[in-house]
Order: sequence, then C-alpha cells, then structure tokens
Amino acid sequence: MGARGLAAALVVVALTLSACSDGDSAPAAAPSASSSTEAPLIPEPTAVPTTLPSDLAAGEMQDLAQLAERLAQKLPAQARPAPVRMAPGSTDWRIGAAYWGYFADPDIVRHGNQWFAYATNTSHLRLPTLVSRDLRTWTPLTDARGARVDPLQPASWVSARNGGQSLWAPGVDKIGNGWTAAYAAPAGTTGGERHNCIGLSRASSPAGPFRPVGEPLCYGQAQLGVIDPDVFVDSAGVPWLLWKFSGIVRGRPAGLFIRQLNRQGTGFQEGSRTVELLTLVRGWEGITIENPSMVQFRGVTYLFYSGNDYRDARYATGYAICAGPEGPCVRQNHGAPLLSTASTGNLGPGGASAFVDGKSLRLVYHAWDRLPGGMRRLHVAGLWQRPDGTLEVVDPG
Repeated sequence: MGARGLAAALVVVALTLSACSDGDSAPAAAPSASSSTEAPLIPEPTAVPTTLPSDLAAGEMQDLAQLAERLAQKLPAQARPAPVRMAPGSTDWRIGAAYWGYFADPDIVRHGNQWFAYATNTSHLRLPTLVSRDLRTWTPLTDARGARVDPLQPASWVSARNGGQSLWAPGVDKIGNGWTAAYAAPAGTTGGERHNCIGLSRASSPAGPFRPVGEPLCYGQAQLGVIDPDVFVDSAGVPWLLWKFSGIVRGRPAGLFIRQLNRQGTGFQEGSRTVELLTLVRGWEGITIENPSMVQFRGVTYLFYSGNDYRDARYATGYAICAGPEGPCVRQNHGAPLLSTASTGNLGPGGASAFVDGKSLRLVYHAWDRLPGGMRRLHVAGLWQRPDGTLEVVDPG
C-alpha cells in the first residue's frame, strides 16, 4: 500500500475510533420492487455502527490520530474555499436572466468550464437545471436555440399531475460514456399517501435530454417508499446509488442505503448487495433522516445527510465518516449537525450535496428565505478538512 492509501486507511480508522454518536397495504398503482439481482432493495434490519467500543483507551486513539495526521501531510493539498455569495436574481424562471428563486434539494456537477445544478421540480419543470461559471450567478438551462428546456423525460410509471412534474431530489453524475440522473416520483398511493419510487435516466450530456432506463426501484412494504437518490462515483471509478428508505410505521425507522450500480449506470450491478449506512437515531434528527450525499476528499469518504422536518427551521445537515462507500459510517461533530439554523444564520439548511471544487470541498444546499410561506433558495458552503479528517465550516454561504 502506498503512502496515500496508508494515510487514507489510517485516517478512516482514527476517525472511526474517535467518532461520537450515539404497515399498510401495497400501493394501488406502484410497480413491485425490482432489481438486477435477487438481493433485496431493503434488507432485513442489521446493526449500524453508532458508538465506540467500550474497551478502547484514549491514549491509543490519540496515538493513532497523530500518526494519521503526519501521514495525511502527503495527501493532495487543499485550498481554503473562498466565500460564495449568490448574485441577485429573479424569483421567476426567465431565460437569459440570473435566477435566485425556489431551488430545493440541489445537486451539482461540473462539465468543462460550467457548473450544472439540478433541483426538485419548480417552474413547471420536471428537472429544473441551472448553469453557472462561477457558482454565484445562475441562469436557466436552454437548448441549442436558446429556448426554455426541460431535460428530463419521466418514465411511464410516474403517477403525477401536470405530466409528471412532481419529481424531486435528483442526483446526477457521469457514469461511463454518459450521464445518469436519478429522481424520486410517486408511482401510486397507499393509505392516502403518495408511494414513492426512484427512476433512472441516461443522457450523453449533463444538459440532457435524460431518457428513462431500467425498471423503477420501489419498496411496497413502506407507505412512503424510497426517495432522495444520490448518484456517486468513487475514486476507483465504481458507480453507486444512495437513497432514503422512508421507514415502516411501528416497524422500522427511516434509513440511508447504498448499492453498486452497473458500469452503464442503468441499474444495479449483478451480484451487488444493499447496505444500510445510517438509521434515524439522534435527537436533532427528529422525525426522519434523508437526502444522502457521498463524496471522497483527500482520502476520506464522507456521507452528508439532512434531518428533521424540511418545512421549518429545525431542518439541518449532519455528516458521517465512512470506511468506504459501503461503510461502516459513524456520525461526526459529536453527533450534532454541521449546518443548522443557529450555526449558519440560514433557516433550515438541508438537502445538501457535497462536491469538490478544485482543491476545496463545498456543499450546495437550500435554506428558507423566510418562514412561514417562504421559498427554499440555493446556497454554497465552504468546508475545511482538519488534520484528523473531520470537517469545519469555513463559510456557511
């Protein structure tokens, strides 16, 4: 193992040691659960690591952390991220005009010299997409003729009003020679609630058009199903899909899951397994955890997630450090949120997606402009990786 690999391994070990943490009927119109293998979409409950072994000595942890710190100096350098302030913009989706309106659950990718940001449906678009060159000024995506464009074609199973516009929390990344966009959408109802499934789509460009591929990913035993997909490609080029399982009333809490995708980004890898990374457990997380986002930065695998009720100021963003894409993952920051209303000054910061900007680590997220009755707007936070791999917020955005 080279110096970088050894450093990464020791950092993960040190952080894992030093972490602090503490049914209804089947949907009327929802497709059945599907996958490319016999492995279940949501496996039987398993123990998810959340606490330290009781027999660890503090001195051992300190020594290991010091060794990891020394080795970490050989990792790629990081840059202190400059603050990003959103440029003034219209709250209406206007072609050619800067936009800073409703943009919830954002995801972000870079292609060439442009950033692409995607969000939950707004402005009568299934996949509202903004483009930027500086992370500050964002304008609506247009087609080659400069006209308004909706880059996503929903699958036929999507059951929603207005031609399938009730799609939300998309995740996009480059897999193989194309781009995969994953989204959540209702596929029917159960118990008077929408039953959500995840759809995959492919395009040759991050600008689309994204067309449906594969089968919907559904879980009929849970009333609300599965939502909040995140497409993640690790440092070895292996693609993964993360998602939120909404839980089963009086049966199982909400959790965050991951499974390997195939090299074409059209479905699960044959023989892959589903792994639970985190389960609802901390007090600040309230009624649920959701919106997983995974990133690798300077040899460390991070899992960001949102907790509590997205509709109010208690909504916040936490993070865990993982031994790898399949975990185990252990909450950091003493189990407290990394971004909160109190720490950022922004109301209910959540729906975050992590991304690497050159030598810097950042989070794109939404926050309310006012409550009640406000809108969730785009923000970009800058993070700094400490010598032991834990994170601090340089600027909340």
